[in-house]
Amino acid sequence: MASTYNAELREAPLTVGHPKDNLPAYGWVAKVYVNEAGNLAIDPHQVDPDFAQMVKDGRFKKRSASFYPPTAPHNPTPGKWYLRHVAFLGAQPPAVTGLKDIGFADAGEAVSFSETAAITAAPADPPQSQEHAMSDPNKDADIQKLRDQLKAAEDAKEKAQAEAKDANDKVAAAQKEVQSFSEKAAADRRASFASFAESQVKAGRLLPKDKDVAIAALEAVSAAQPVSFSEGGTTTTVTALELGSWLQGQISSRNPVVSFGEQAGGGGELAQFDARGKTDAEVHRAALAYQGQHPEVNYAEALSQVVSFSG
Repeated sequence: MASTYNAELREAPLTVGHPKDNLPAYGWVAKVYVNEAGNLAIDPHQVDPDFAQMVKDGRFKKRSASFYPPTAPHNPTPGKWYLRHVAFLGAQPPAVTGLKDIGFADAGEAVSFSETAAITAAPADPPQSQEHAMSDPNKDADIQKLRDQLKAAEDAKEKAQAEAKDANDKVAAAQKEVQSFSEKAAADRRASFASFAESQVKAGRLLPKDKDVAIAALEAVSAAQPVSFSEGGTTTTVTALELGSWLQGQISSRNPVVSFGEQAGGGGELAQFDARGKTDAEVHRAALAYQGQHPEVNYAEALSQVVSFSG
């Protein structure tokens, strides 16, 4: 509004009230600018002395600015706001003769804004630097309020999106951590089961061929759901950990089924099944061969005979 105003293009009058017909102008606006307080202000000139004295005496407590909207047909600067007139309100106009009339053929096109404001004392002939500050328009205030509400809504939306992203990132990180922990726990359990099975093979309580089966069984038991059973009217629930401990206890409490200690050498009936220096697979095949010749014995007995005979 300040930069658009041009007194040579169309000079805005100082009026008493908002004129609808040909009423006198009590002064004219030479310049529109923004003062240090950030308010829209004017420099008036050619001000009628009687009118200036009434302003000085505080007769006009209110003033109102009227503007052409950007789309008004009579706007001298189409597409931009333009000052139409500045109206002083609150008193009857002074009886001054010889003032130039103003004529508006654009009734209803203007938008007016007003606010109560204190009027400082002014000399009879106000200098051109005297300013009459005009308030921010009510309509602009409503528009600014809507803009503030829209910005607040957008800020709230951005904040909610940021919080949701942060929450999703935390959930993903937690899931990844849980998965990593679960994988490590499973690897640790398998290593523990493998170590246990190996120790039982060395102790002779577990056959070499049953080592992998034992490991798999222990892993399956560790992943099982709790088992409940009734005994004497009492229901007992056994957890996977308890099942695994029980199974390991059963294996470790067995009597050795195989002795890998060195025996006295010699020939005899079992010389062909001598297992010394042979691999587990070779010992296994020797036990099967012995069992084939002695169908009355089971595999454990055949294996024991193969590895523990003396010639």
